[in-house]
Amino acid sequence: MVQVLRRVWIGFASLSAIVVIGGLVLVANLPSLLMIDAPLHKADHAVVLDGDNLRLLRAKELFDQGMVNDIFVSDGEPFHPNAIDDIVRDLGYVQPDRTTIKIDILEKLGVPSDKIVVFGHGSLTTRDEARALRDKAASGSYLIVTTNYHSRRALMIFRDAMPGAEFQVTCGGGCVAPSQWWRDPAVAAQFILEFVKQLYYRFGSASA
Repeated sequence: MVQVLRRVWIGFASLSAIVVIGGLVLVANLPSLLMIDAPLHKADHAVVLDGDNLRLLRAKELFDQGMVNDIFVSDGEPFHPNAIDDIVRDLGYVQPDRTTIKIDILEKLGVPSDKIVVFGHGSLTTRDEARALRDKAASGSYLIVTTNYHSRRALMIFRDAMPGAEFQVTCGGGCVAPSQWWRDPAVAAQFILEFVKQLYYRFGSASA
């Protein structure tokens, strides 16, 4: 009995050590698994993915630098009012359209209206956005503007959806992880969630 317990303990200890070491290796390499920060060259269009309007500032930088000829804006997830939103509307407050806000921001930043192209409607995922862009323009060269942790998966999705086009990816401040990112619980949780999404995408079994 003692020998059996000893073997079980040794097996448990060995498995625990493997898990701990594997976790440390994953943490050390997680940014490089999620992010791609390569030198950029000029493209036809910037593509601003939905989810964070700060991405519009990066697109404007690219436009000002002559890196792109125009800016494609994703007409992302539509507004779905709930009971409180209905009350707010009845009080006379109007919920602004999210895509209209993006366009207004770009125009306020100095981007001419004829250089802003809206694509897709109601895209809930990055995969939806890639399909919508494919339907809009199946060829050309694009600079995808997204957030650091999302950069590698976004690039994979668009390249898979549009093999006849050329894609690069860029982020405001670079597609790199902040220093000591693991010390911020919110950032660490976001990175781990993105890693899981990337695994799901690679195996073709999850929504992107």
